[in-house]
Amino acid sequence: MIIDSHCHIDFDAFDDDRAQVIQRANQAGIKKIIIPGVINDTWDKIISCCNEFTGLYPCFGLHPYFTNKHQPQHLLNLKNYLDKHKPVAVGECGLDFFLKDLDEHQQRFYFEQQLDIALEFNLPVVIHARKSTEAVIKAIKKRPGLRGMIHSYSGSYEQALQLIKLGFYLSFGGPVTYEKSTRLRKMLQKLPLDSVLVETDAPDQPPVSAKNNRNEPLFILDVIESIASLHNSSTETISSITSKNAGDLFKLNKV
Repeated sequence: MIIDSHCHIDFDAFDDDRAQVIQRANQAGIKKIIIPGVINDTWDKIISCCNEFTGLYPCFGLHPYFTNKHQPQHLLNLKNYLDKHKPVAVGECGLDFFLKDLDEHQQRFYFEQQLDIALEFNLPVVIHARKSTEAVIKAIKKRPGLRGMIHSYSGSYEQALQLIKLGFYLSFGGPVTYEKSTRLRKMLQKLPLDSVLVETDAPDQPPVSAKNNRNEPLFILDVIESIASLHNSSTETISSITSKNAGDLFKLNKV
């Protein structure tokens, strides 16, 4: 059994063939998919997807890309959704300092508010950290007991060790399948597998085998194969360990 710990299966890119995409994944052993939310207006679609298909698990959050769409009221809405719909996590939230046109002050406001809400509801957080890992670490350190995952991890090895010590998991997807991702692959090679998750971030970040095409949960097999090769392990072992990790984080092992 494999868990895709981060997949936007609710996105419009899957509207024409969502059932077939999920079926392909299920037939390949990908039985559980975590769906992170990005804006207030898409949370209902996530709920609909989870109601329609088995093995899908919702998160609700406000992504840093869309600070121009977020409103303070959405934080109150978030609490209501968490209370009513019992998702597995808060997110996708985070900080993105790569895109220079994003308002950093607004990003920090919504990110830190969501971290506090996650603590209040005793839920893990799904964090987007792009060129912002140090700021994310500082925010986490201010909130003892916070747990979660850094999705599509791209920070340094030293930062990875800090995050692991803080109780966070690091998730990896399509980028690790590219041989040119030398720094990322060397770092992953040194990380303890009990802190690693696998994801697709579909429809984005396809593996090298599907370069320039739409990503989908099925392609998580490529990610697992790359990690197995880097750790001189088997795909069965990587699948088992990463799925247990995701199950522990999102409390799915008894579901």
